[in-house]
Amino acid sequence: MVTVELISGDMLPGKLSYVVIAARHDGGWLFVRHRRRGGWELPAGHPDEGEDSIEAAVRELTEETGALDFVMEPVSYYSVNAGQGIQYGRLFLAEVETLGSLTDTDEIEGVRVFRRRPRNLSLPEVMSFLYTVARRHQAG
Repeated sequence: MVTVELISGDMLPGKLSYVVIAARHDGGWLFVRHRRRGGWELPAGHPDEGEDSIEAAVRELTEETGALDFVMEPVSYYSVNAGQGIQYGRLFLAEVETLGSLTDTDEIEGVRVFRRRPRNLSLPEVMSFLYTVARRHQAG
């Protein structure tokens, strides 16, 4: 069983494993189709060495969706326990004005705007949870 929880930044034990970006565009939500996992998911990735979470989120959103013109804000830190130890991530919310071409074609095979959460999610517990948090945050 996978558990996902929001946590305070004070509770982070160290380095983040993930950044996830819930991105709004054209009245919907951007989801990417992951080549290896086969389902739809929010744009996400691992921070590179020496990269902070904001830099990683900007890079991942740009590479995976082709976002060219956007505004992004941090939403929350979270933890994921999938039975192999707890990993930590940071969720961001982005408003994307303009899309170009995605550059991470090794990992991502497509990007699409959905009006609601797609049915065929990869990592369904994590993506469903973070999508719901982002929707609530966006609604204010």
